[in-house]
Amino acid sequence: MILPCEARSAAGQGEAVGFEGETLHLVLDRPVAPGTPVAVRVGDLDLRGKSLGSKRRPDGRFDVRLRLVSLRREDRAKLEAAPR
Repeated sequence: MILPCEARSAAGQGEAVGFEGETLHLVLDRPVAPGTPVAVRVGDLDLRGKSLGSKRRPDGRFDVRLRLVSLRREDRAKLEAAPR
């Protein structure tokens, strides 16, 4: 799954690259400290979560894991059905 996303916080922009359980995997242009609340728009979904941490990639962007909070069943189904 690679979907464009926009993080509405200091985290900047990037793409969603995976979804597993309650965790959304993002590649963003800025790091996000663990525990930081983050709101992201992925496709037509507005999602909220807390950062589990960031790791710098060789291209200078950051792998960010986001634990989603208040994830609706419909939104979960859309994330799980996204092309991989």
